[in-house]
Amino acid sequence: MEGKGIMKRIQVFTLTLLVVLTVCPSAGQPGNESGNETILQSAFASAHSNQSEPAVPNLSYIWSVTGIESSQVIMALSQNGSDLYGRAKYEPDSGQAWNAVVTGYVKGDQVDLVLTALQGSVLSSSRLKGTYDDTEQSIKGDLFQVSNGNVSRQGKFEAVWINPDISGYTEAPVPSADLAAAGSEQANATMQDAALPAAEEDLQPAQSTKSGYYHDVRQDADRILTGVGDISQIPIGMGGSGLS
Repeated sequence: MEGKGIMKRIQVFTLTLLVVLTVCPSAGQPGNESGNETILQSAFASAHSNQSEPAVPNLSYIWSVTGIESSQVIMALSQNGSDLYGRAKYEPDSGQAWNAVVTGYVKGDQVDLVLTALQGSVLSSSRLKGTYDDTEQSIKGDLFQVSNGNVSRQGKFEAVWINPDISGYTEAPVPSADLAAAGSEQANATMQDAALPAAEEDLQPAQSTKSGYYHDVRQDADRILTGVGDISQIPIGMGGSGLS
C-alpha cells in the first residue's frame, strides 16, 4: 500500500513538471527568444519615449541687431513653435532708411534668420545664423549678406532683446515707389527746363522805360538829306554860316 502511494505522488509531480515546462519554456526554446525580443523592444520604446526634445526658447521680442549696418537694426520677432517671423528696420541719422521682412526658425539654442529688404531699387538679403544664450538673453553668430545678386558683407552679428512688447514696433518712414518716381520725374523736368534756350523775346535788347533814351539816328536820315529841319531844331538858313 505504501509503495502505491509513493508511485502516485511521483506521477502527480511528473504531470505538474510537464505543465510548468509547457507554460514556461526553457531559455533554449524559440518561444522564450520571442518573448525576450518583445521585452527588449518594449524597454527600448519606453526609454526612447522618455527622451524629450530640446526646449524651444521664447524669442518673441523686439531686438537690437548690430553687424548688418554701421548702426543698429531694430527687429521684431514673432514665434509659432520653432518657426520665427517678423519685421526689421534701419533708421540712420543720415542716409537711406529701409524696412525688411524676417523669416527663420529656432531649434534648441540654434537660431537661423533671413532679413530681406528693398533698399531703394536694390534687393538685399542678410542671413543670421547664431546661438541663443539664455544667460545673456542674446543671439550671436555669423552674418552673410547679398545685395543685388552679389556678396556685400560677411562677418559677425549680435542681437540683444530690448522690449518684450512687439506691438510697439513701427516701421521706418520710407518714401513709396510712386513718390520716388514722381520726385525723379520732377527732377528730370527741372533739368530739361534749365537746358532749354531762352525765349525769342528774351533775346531782344531791353527797352528803356524812358522815351528817346535809345535814339536811332537812322530815323533822321530823310530829314537831314531833304533839308527838312535837322536834329538841332535850327531852321535852315538860320545858321551862322548862312548870314550875308
